[in-house]
Amino acid sequence: MTVYDVIDAKKNGRALGAEEVGYFVNEVAQGGASDAQIAAFCMAVLLNGMTDEECFALTRAMAESGARTPRPAEGVFADKHSTGGVSDSTTLVLVPVLAALGVPCAKYSGRGLGHTGGTLDKLESFPGLTVSLSPERFARQVREVGAAVAGQTADTVPADKRMYAVRDVTATVDSIPLIASSVMSKKLASFADVILLDVKYGGGAFMHTPKRAEKLARLMVSIGEAAGRRMCAAVTCMDAPLGDAVGCNAEAREACEVLAGKQNDLSRLSLFHASKLAAAVLRIPEEEALRRAEEAVGSGAAREKFAQMVAAQGGDARYVYEPQRFSVAPCAHEVRAAADGFLNIDALALGRACVEMGGGRKREGDAVDHTCAILLKRRPGVQVRAGELLAEVCCNAAAPAAFALADGAFTLSPRRRVRPLVYAYIGKSGRA
Repeated sequence: MTVYDVIDAKKNGRALGAEEVGYFVNEVAQGGASDAQIAAFCMAVLLNGMTDEECFALTRAMAESGARTPRPAEGVFADKHSTGGVSDSTTLVLVPVLAALGVPCAKYSGRGLGHTGGTLDKLESFPGLTVSLSPERFARQVREVGAAVAGQTADTVPADKRMYAVRDVTATVDSIPLIASSVMSKKLASFADVILLDVKYGGGAFMHTPKRAEKLARLMVSIGEAAGRRMCAAVTCMDAPLGDAVGCNAEAREACEVLAGKQNDLSRLSLFHASKLAAAVLRIPEEEALRRAEEAVGSGAAREKFAQMVAAQGGDARYVYEPQRFSVAPCAHEVRAAADGFLNIDALALGRACVEMGGGRKREGDAVDHTCAILLKRRPGVQVRAGELLAEVCCNAAAPAAFALADGAFTLSPRRRVRPLVYAYIGKSGRA
């Protein structure tokens, strides 16, 4: 068997056996497959698809291509993964809420790339906070605080790292089997017992239609269940920014405000996710879990947990209680309504605008200006009047391309056009 043989079989539409998939993934991880061969394989998968059995074999092989994350403590662990969006800071709300409910959350997250923001970048808005935790420190924090969010080590799922880098430059990112195996390989290499997947659809997501997002969600749920994990998934809308702020400091500030009681789509979705995970881990009705999650916010217990987590990772916990400490660049451009109408907001355009200002990354490794922000003054679906302030674009230098993107992100229509925040929820064994 050679790498060429595997590519040729997939090119001709043949379903690969587990041995062939494992061989190819091992060659990717060990450097025996070139970037050109990885690109050919990914394009063959994009064009010809994969069976569920192939997807599971690919996921398992990638999960086993590097070191597995050791379990940090006894207990049942919950995890949430989002397929990426704009102003999606649910992890910063969800993790402390779950910890306050006695559900340990030991979570590995990623950095932003392109129009999507990264949880690790937002956490680093807290002065002094580190997301590079040794396994020993990570485990100790989970035992003592009940919550930790960090970056995965370099030797975790190395095959996926190589394949994703190639997919990113060969127009194969949107292959459902490759997305599913990429996401789930990292989950299977970790220790979470109960996993919730937030699969986005809409203008600011990889999946543009809810049906396609649901197909991806069901595939990932089936992969996780086949590996013995308890799975659920929510298909959620990413046409407009989830919160009222885009940009690292501004989103970290808003997460703290949500933990202090602010209510918007960010708070609603965060508590929705928290209730599903808490119900599964604590084995209580979802209505009871939602009530407890709301009480954890109302009582201040969730905010206290977040402050403990920030402090444990070296960050300045005063920012949790005084979110006005987060600095935001001065307003450089205002977006105002050109006419009367119902407001539509394009999440993708605002995500790109933030990147153009320096608040995100065009390439892996780019520096990020945490103070860049787009602050929404009105939410999608509301009726506005001509001249009304819709958003402030905040940056430290003139950014005409960003201003143009922001202007184009806000459109008006004669009728209200807002899709539901949660399109579908998939529970045990893929049941809606």
